[in-house]
Amino acid sequence: MSIGFGEIIMILCVAFFVVGPKDMPKVARALARGVKKLRNMMKSITEEFEEEIDIEDTRKTLSSANEEYKRVQEQVNKLNNVKDVVDLVK
Repeated sequence: MSIGFGEIIMILCVAFFVVGPKDMPKVARALARGVKKLRNMMKSITEEFEEEIDIEDTRKTLSSANEEYKRVQEQVNKLNNVKDVVDLVK
């Protein structure tokens, strides 16, 4: 959703008639400050979401690695049990 040049001109004309030429610079500055604050807030929120996504990916990776470690540990335990049986047979 974007605003075209003609729409901007129309908004400026309406604002000029509603606010008046005397207060127009004050309103423009206030509007610019508001837009800047809104952009900064959106940037901050976006960064937080990106960090959360990275954290979630890291959690998934660690969980997967932990599951693999458990599988390997089970195999090692089985091999140790087989070794114990072989030692008993000797």
